[in-house]
Amino acid sequence: MSEPLTKALISASRVIAKGRRIRDVDRLVATYGGVASKWVKKSSPPFEDQGETCEYRWYEHQGLGRFETKMKRL
Repeated sequence: MSEPLTKALISASRVIAKGRRIRDVDRLVATYGGVASKWVKKSSPPFEDQGETCEYRWYEHQGLGRFETKMKRL
């Protein structure tokens, strides 16, 4: 069972990429809207899940919200 994406993990998140540095930014704009420059890709701090180190990753747009959250095993 994976750890949920909690407020504590979100508040300790870091930015991986912004705007045009996000590989999928054109798809995000076409799918969810907004402008490319306001999209960011973020990751949570690493955590343990079933003996493996994992982190959450997601896209965020100020004004639109958080999208496509996934857990990535490191």
